[in-house]
Amino acid sequence: MGARRAAQEARSAERLRTALDAIEGAANKCTEVGQFVRLQKWDVVELRAQEVMTCCRATVAGWGDESSLKDSRNKLNQVATQMGSIVEQARNANVDQQAILTAQLKSVENLAVVIGKTHKNYGSGSR
Repeated sequence: MGARRAAQEARSAERLRTALDAIEGAANKCTEVGQFVRLQKWDVVELRAQEVMTCCRATVAGWGDESSLKDSRNKLNQVATQMGSIVEQARNANVDQQAILTAQLKSVENLAVVIGKTHKNYGSGSR
């Protein structure tokens, strides 16, 4: 039983490390959204926002119902929703640049919280 439990914990830790890598990548892309908004590169804004949204949804789905991740799941769902609104805004003829930047900033903040919490709670900071 001890070996089985250790194997399960190792798989769980690897899933979290993989998810953390993906979330860190999403945070970088989310930052790029803000940069491309300032340049008014709406096609790239749309693409990056879709990538962040997809990453967040996939991570949430991969985490399942583990209760210790509830707050992080909620924050990732919020980011996915905000990125969806950015995608819609970027497709509009009259883009509301300030609304996009507000959603982008909130998303960056949420992703930073999730990354920090994951590092703290799962010891991933010492990779």
